[in-house]
Amino acid sequence: MTRKQFDEAFSCFQLSEIISNTPSKRKTKQILETFSCSKNLDLQDFLHNKALTFEQNLRSRTYLYFDNETKEIAAYYTIAISVFFTDGISNDIIKLLDGYKDDVRTIPCFLIGQLGKSDKYERFKIGEYMLADALEVIDSSHRSLGGRFTLIDSVNNPKVLSFYKDNSFLAIESDKESESIKMIKPYFN
Repeated sequence: MTRKQFDEAFSCFQLSEIISNTPSKRKTKQILETFSCSKNLDLQDFLHNKALTFEQNLRSRTYLYFDNETKEIAAYYTIAISVFFTDGISNDIIKLLDGYKDDVRTIPCFLIGQLGKSDKYERFKIGEYMLADALEVIDSSHRSLGGRFTLIDSVNNPKVLSFYKDNSFLAIESDKESESIKMIKPYFN
């Protein structure tokens, strides 16, 4: 699928827009429940049970891609301002990430907390467009505020890790047994 086809097939809305234009919380939850992801139930659970609360409490921003034909949620991503906890990370990596000190406990960062598509859209190769959109929003904040990196806690799956590496993310962990691997997209050289 090309970017043009993607933009013609899907419309993107911020969850806050849906909340503002929907008559009730119940109706908003019904809309969110049109998303299903059996491959990653955490993605599904977040959208069904946490995204609305996070949005209303200003903890994150969720962007929803609706199929223009079915009006169902095809995919989404969630971004936030966060902190990276340095426990277990070498001082060399900490200094690289912080840019200043090697003995800090936390480093502020941008976070892509969720990025996924519904089971019905598994055949569509749209991840790179969603990631590009998420990074565009983050890059705008980065230009205004600064910041050293964007963090993502990737599923520890070779195909998923390769996707993020192909999109300029670097693994900062290498635990092959872990369910997830922390990766960053640096804004420093």
